[in-house]
Amino acid sequence: MKRLQAIGRFEVKTPMRLSLATTLIAIIVTGCGTAPGPTSTAEEQIPRQPTTISAPTSTAGEQRAILPTAASESDLILGDTQTRPIDKTEMVYVPAGEFVMGSDDEEVDYALQQCNAYGTNCQRRYFSVEMPMHTVVLEGYWLDKTEVTNNQYELCEQAGVCEESECRMGNDDYPVVCVTWEQAAVYCQWAGGRLPTEAEWEYAARGPERSRYPWGNDFEGTYLNYCDTNCALNKRDRGFDDGYAETAPVGSYPQGASWVGALDMAGNVWEMVADWNGEYLPEKQVNPTGPPSGARRVARGGSWHASPDHVRSALRTHMGTDQYVDHAGFRCGQSAP
Repeated sequence: MKRLQAIGRFEVKTPMRLSLATTLIAIIVTGCGTAPGPTSTAEEQIPRQPTTISAPTSTAGEQRAILPTAASESDLILGDTQTRPIDKTEMVYVPAGEFVMGSDDEEVDYALQQCNAYGTNCQRRYFSVEMPMHTVVLEGYWLDKTEVTNNQYELCEQAGVCEESECRMGNDDYPVVCVTWEQAAVYCQWAGGRLPTEAEWEYAARGPERSRYPWGNDFEGTYLNYCDTNCALNKRDRGFDDGYAETAPVGSYPQGASWVGALDMAGNVWEMVADWNGEYLPEKQVNPTGPPSGARRVARGGSWHASPDHVRSALRTHMGTDQYVDHAGFRCGQSAP
């Protein structure tokens, strides 16, 4: 029996679920393909242009395909893309780098002020979980350009690997919603990737310059799908019209692209990431993966359900691993070689 309950600032339904470990047993790796990345010579005088890495086609017997990758991470640059064979998802390359993750008191004060402007349930503690700021070093990695769609998720259902989502919003090219964290993790594993870490997600959204939103520091209501004048909630922002009352087709707001070319990292649907929810550590970290255990998983990015304070790239929320909502989905990532 399903039940509706309030979790944090979500309204969620809790279904009965198989465990992730049980579900992953059904995934059988029967083949893989690799493609070398572009190379450079000592004679080159200018940087090479970003390259699209083509994926090999899979055979009829394959149930899961490993992504093609460049020969080494040093061959990859910002702007490179590749296509995941099994679900035809385009991925963008996020170069290795160092950035300051999280927020300071000034940013938390700004978020609270912005929240109060829309009359939502606002408390400073909702935003202080973004503190303290801390330095993070990351190796290069790949990230889906957009959120996983209904059509892509249904491919996993048809393969007999993924459980059916509990609701569907929009057409084939709309983001899949009403899936649990476990279902999202199973999908990414089936597709040849994994859920991104919280640090990877924030770096892809904010970049080394730590922008407040994926496109910059100033809010622009036509660059994303959020609770605007079309939204039925009381907290709606009547100053902008983004064209949708609920979810929108993925990639509908190219102006809102992040520095790596990732789309919809603000709004549309919350994106579940790999990490257990927990407090940030103040010291410098290398490829952090969050707490070793916990009760809830982190979600990032805001949604069509969110006001401007909740679509900032530093904003954190969380949800249970067996819970789902109609305004949360996911995108996948993959480690670079």
